[in-house]
Amino acid sequence: MLRLAKSKASERPTVDLSQIDLSEDISYEEQPIQILDRKVQQLRNKSIPKVLVKWQFHGDSELTWEREDYMRDRFPYLFESGIF
Repeated sequence: MLRLAKSKASERPTVDLSQIDLSEDISYEEQPIQILDRKVQQLRNKSIPKVLVKWQFHGDSELTWEREDYMRDRFPYLFESGIF
């Protein structure tokens, strides 16, 4: 007997497209909304500071670790609170 897995399409969050600023080529740039954590990735010869980022239009399951220097250059407003 063949069993089909339950579809996860109905469990996915939906996004109101009127809230997204689309460019002419129908692309958009995601904006980070919060820095949640900080860590230092230790390699053999260097240390890389990273921050855990929550992105606009994504849930808590889609957090990403990004290089801190990149995030400070592109999104300095995230670091103005002085927490990180």
